[in-house]
Parts: sequence; C-alpha cells; structure tokens
Amino acid sequence: MTTQTVIGRETAVKPVPGGFFSGHRGRLLRENLTAYLFLAPALSIIFTFGIFPILFAGYVSLYKWRIKQNEWRGLTNYINAMGDIAYVVFFIIALALAAIGIVAAIKAGKKARAKSLPVYAPLLSIIPGAVITYGLVQILLRAITFFAWESAIEAGEAARLGNVGLGLLAILIGVALSLGAQQAQQTLAAADGPRILPNFTVAAVTVLISLGAAFLLSRFAYNELQASERYGLAVVRIRYLSGALLILAVGYAIWQWASKQQSNLKLALGIVSATVFIAGGVWLATIWPVVSMDSDADFYQSLSVTIWYSLGTVPVQLAVSMILAYMLFQNIKAKGLFRVVFFIPYIAPAVATAGIFQAMFSLRDASLGNRLLGALGGESVRWLQEPDTAIAALGQTFGIDSLANVTLGPSLALAVVILYNIWVYVGYDTVIFLAGLGNIPFTLYEAGKIDGANRWQLFRHITLPLLSPTTYFLSVISVIGTFKAFNHIYVLRTPAAQGTIDAASVHFFVTFQRAARFGYATSMAIMLFIIILILYLVQNRIAARSVHYG
Repeated sequence: MTTQTVIGRETAVKPVPGGFFSGHRGRLLRENLTAYLFLAPALSIIFTFGIFPILFAGYVSLYKWRIKQNEWRGLTNYINAMGDIAYVVFFIIALALAAIGIVAAIKAGKKARAKSLPVYAPLLSIIPGAVITYGLVQILLRAITFFAWESAIEAGEAARLGNVGLGLLAILIGVALSLGAQQAQQTLAAADGPRILPNFTVAAVTVLISLGAAFLLSRFAYNELQASERYGLAVVRIRYLSGALLILAVGYAIWQWASKQQSNLKLALGIVSATVFIAGGVWLATIWPVVSMDSDADFYQSLSVTIWYSLGTVPVQLAVSMILAYMLFQNIKAKGLFRVVFFIPYIAPAVATAGIFQAMFSLRDASLGNRLLGALGGESVRWLQEPDTAIAALGQTFGIDSLANVTLGPSLALAVVILYNIWVYVGYDTVIFLAGLGNIPFTLYEAGKIDGANRWQLFRHITLPLLSPTTYFLSVISVIGTFKAFNHIYVLRTPAAQGTIDAASVHFFVTFQRAARFGYATSMAIMLFIIILILYLVQNRIAARSVHYG
C-alpha cells in the first residue's frame, strides 16, 4: 500500500487492481469486443436474410424437389440446364476460391514483413483459424440442413448435419487461442519494444475456408464427372471449352501487360492481344454448338434475352437521363415540374404502367405504335407478339428487303420491353444525376470559363469526370436490375412472342411455379447469381481505373 500526504496528514491510497482488461492491450481488447457486440445484431441479420438464403438455395439445387424434398441429384440439375459446360463453371469457381485463399496468404505475409515480424508469424494463427473455421462450418451445416424434410431423412436421402452448440464452443475456443497467438507474436517482436501488431486470425480463416471450399468443390465436380454416363464425351467437350477459355485468358493477360508499357511495345502487344482475343472468340463460337449440346435450350435463350435486354436498356437509359439532368440543372422555368413529370413513371405501379404499354403497342391498327409507323410510311406490326428481330420486322415494314433476314439483335417484342424500361427508369436516374451535379463545386466551372472553355469542354472535362461515381453507381444497379427484372416482363409477355421476351428471372419463375421443379429452377437461379456477381466484379475493376472522386 502506498501513502499520500494531503494538507499535513497521510492518507492511504489503494493500488489500482490489475485485471484482464487492464493496460494498453486490455483496452484494445475491450474496444474490439465492444465493437463486435455492436455489430452482432447487424451480422446476424445479414447472415439470416443475405447469406443463408444463398447457401440454402445451393442445398436445394442438389436435390430433386417435387413440392417436397426427394432424392439426391448432385450436379444433375446443373448439367441438365447447362450441359457439360457446368463442369467447367464449377472448376473455374474452385480456381477462383483457391486464388482468394492464396492472395489472402500473400497479403498476410506482406503485412508480417511490414511489421518486421518473422515470415512464420502468420502461421501461428493457423491453429485458432482452424478451430474457428470448424465452428463456422458446424453452424453453417446445421443452418443449411435445418429444413431437410423428415421423409427424406427417413429414406436416407438427406440428413441434418452440424451442431450449433459445438460450433459456438469452437468459435469461443478459437478466439481464446487467437489471443494467445497474438501474445506469441508480441513476444517475437519484444526486441523492438511494445507496439500494435496485426491479428492474422481473420486471414487464416479466409485462407482455410477458401482453399477448403476450392478443394471440396473441385473434388465434388470431378467425382460427378467420373460418375456421368457420358464421361468420355464430356471430357472432350471440357477440353475444347477449356482451350478456348485459356486462349481468352492469355489474350487478357497480354492486354494487361500491354497497358503498363510506355514504349512502342504497347502498340505491338495490343495488336497481339486483339489477335488472340479474336482467335479465342472464333474458336469459342465454333465449338459452342458442340459443347452446349445436351443442355436446356430454353435456359440459354433466357440468358441471351437477358443480355440483349441489358445491352439495349442500360446505355440508352444512362445517356438520356444524364442529358435530362444536365438540362434540368440549368436555370430554367418550371424545372421542378419537369422533375416530377419525369419521376412519375418510376413511382407508378409497374403492373399498371405495363398494361398501358401493352395497349399502346397492341397489334391493332389503331394502337399508338402502329399509328406512328403509319405516319412514317410503314405498315402495322404485331409489336409484343412479334418474335422476329426488331431490325428484320421494321425492315419489312418499311420495305427494306436487305434487313428482312437479319437474325442478330433483340426481337421486336423485346424492343418494346426495352422502351418500357427506359421510359420508367429514366426519371429515377435523372434524379440521382441531379444529386451528383449538385455536389460538383461551381468554382470549377467558373475557373474553366475564365480559361476560355466552352460548354462542351466544361461538360467533357469537369462534369463527366466528377459524375463518374454517380454513373458507376447507376450502371451497377441498372445492370443488376435488368438481370433481375420480372414484374413488367411477366405482364408484357405473350405466347406469340415464342419466349423472346422471357428473361432469365421469368423463365426460372415459370419453371419453379408451373412445372414445380424447385431444385432445377434453383440451380438455374444460382447460375444467374454467379453471372451477376461476375458482372459486378468486372464493373468494380473498371471503376477502379475510371471513377474519379474529386
């Protein structure tokens, strides 16, 4: 006990008791635990409504479902939809997961070197990472198989796996071991004095989960391939498709290398890259009818419809909305009224507006669409009931025989749906662009005018670059929205269009509802989710180089 003199007398001062949360490290631990406790409700909601449905959908896609769960199908649902291409897709996913794990391990090693730690320091977190990974797997397996049907379990076709209690216990033990690994790292760095060191447990969990998932997925796909009735033919198709994809990957690698060059070598490598891309594309187009054989033609048609729908909608929609926003941002009269008018189609019920479009573009001669064609000197067309391409149908209407045999592009029925989507979402995009224009400092325009810039130069060198974050945001949600579009397409579709309107989401819904093929429809939906995820990653990669935040 220590003493302290206060105005001539001594008083006893009790020492501050030491504890688990005392000292600098204890304070950091307390702050981290408090942060994770605050994040726990949000993380549970994200898992329940975001991650779990995707994992459960993957579980459903591996079984045959007719109202209730039936026998195990493995990859059969995917093979029926995509053909032997499904094996290549799953092997590519396994490679991507393995790449994630390898990159996480490399980053952990670089972080250790940056903190002057031994190279083997991150390996100390492998043990707590393995224990935490085991706990997470136990919880995930229990969550995924929780809704397994009792009849399927009794028949031996399904089982409830995992244990929540054991999983939580493993996670707690792993956290304790992680603190021990952190203390061991501190001991390794004691020669340099006390300092804050990184915790490599999260990196270890990432490496173990990604590499483990890659191994299990590739092994599962390989076993399914060996058990296939057409193993030899499937192997030949996989080799052809893998060769084409490898050529495209080599062309991309050359293009990436060429973009970093500063000499004449850049032009030469660019030409080589373009040549390789063309060769890979021609080969892929040539072998596609062979490798896609034994697949669901309706599945690929729905994907092609979705791609044409997205390509015809997003660029025009963003360009028109940007022009409207730029015009409404000027000092004009009644611009508030114009904003409301443009926004009305977005807030109106989709079923009602789709019904209006259905009447405007009906096959009657008195419909608005046919009247416009008549005013331009054309004949009436079937619009939403026309399965031929829009170029061919309109070419025949105006008597241009050279366009009558064009088979490339969206159907005329899908072109009407594209017009509907542009009409509805231009108002929403315009409002978002107006918000982006409002964030651009007006002083930049004044400086540009002083330097002698005209309106186009101001728009080109100030407005467009500083609107790039807004454009990126709208392009991402627009592409995702077109790939998930359902309501208005379902209302506007007709049997006479012969499926040329049925986007992927509509085709999956029809398969799910009318055919009651729940597992098969879920497998196709998962493939659409993977496509959307790839598109987002590609857009994110492009945005990293072209988006300017000031």
